[in-house]
Amino acid sequence: MSAQAQNAFTVYGNADIAINNDVKTATTGIKTEETSVVPGGLSTSNVGFRGERQISARLNATFQMEFEVDQTTDSGIVKTRAGLVGLAGSFGAATFGRRTTLIKAAIDALDANDAANTAGFIGDNARDSRRNDMITYSTPNFSGFSADVQLGLGAPTRITSATGVVTQDGKAEDTSSVGLNYSNGPLTVKWVNDSIKNYSKSVSVAGYSVAVPTGIAARKNEAIGATYDLGVAKLFFVDTKMKQGTDATLVKFDIQTLGVRAPLGNFTLVAEAGTGKTKLTTSAIQADVDAMQVAVLYTLAKDTTLFGIYGTESIAHPSFLKKAEQKQTHVGIRYKF
Repeated sequence: MSAQAQNAFTVYGNADIAINNDVKTATTGIKTEETSVVPGGLSTSNVGFRGERQISARLNATFQMEFEVDQTTDSGIVKTRAGLVGLAGSFGAATFGRRTTLIKAAIDALDANDAANTAGFIGDNARDSRRNDMITYSTPNFSGFSADVQLGLGAPTRITSATGVVTQDGKAEDTSSVGLNYSNGPLTVKWVNDSIKNYSKSVSVAGYSVAVPTGIAARKNEAIGATYDLGVAKLFFVDTKMKQGTDATLVKFDIQTLGVRAPLGNFTLVAEAGTGKTKLTTSAIQADVDAMQVAVLYTLAKDTTLFGIYGTESIAHPSFLKKAEQKQTHVGIRYKF
């Protein structure tokens, strides 16, 4: 929809529903299984609005509002995914508001199955999906090279007592991220470093909570990887790292994932596997983590896809009675508009 040549307004989104079979085995050996209909098997169901207005020959005002939707229940709109306003031009682009983090965008681009909501990709432990109060700047493309900088204001209130003592520094959950990108022909390379101050968040693998922080501490996320398009198939690799907590309660992830995506007519075949180590909050001995995901996608039309995805992930540690494991299958349909 557009009002004038210099104005543009677009409605977009995903309607995605899958039959979900989820089987978990806990470290105690207890096994649970659930079969249900879920929104967002291949990609999260959402609806969004974006637009831009030309202010001058080299400057546009932009906006985006995007909402996650659960069309399987009466909960309706679940949350705001993005709420942005910004400026774009020959200088690059700047946005302000809630949005996807740089590290999520990079990891998703390096994930062969494009961030499907199925177990089997553990590289996403090294990121937050979205944050509020973000300031993001992206440079223009210089011969294939570009960069991004992102700052987040977590808790801006600074409190000083009557005696002049700072009781709250106003920096809790402040974030800073920088990303470098290179794209030339079949090769794309991405690197992102992400830092969060005074942060506390649990992380889990196969339903097991690896990190249960006892107090707030700094967190560092990092991802580096590449894709290479061979024509008959596209190769993906990503190395993701996360470090959270103080020395006494330190948690670390170090995961490597290799994948391939191959189009065959209306079919697309996807396979990827990840492996690595993680240090638990309670033990100096590192746990072994492994994951695998395979998918078959069938394009009914350019906007409609049938899909079947199977993923499994596990974590093993000497302190566990059993290896914690999750096996998940999604069969569904996605309509993009």
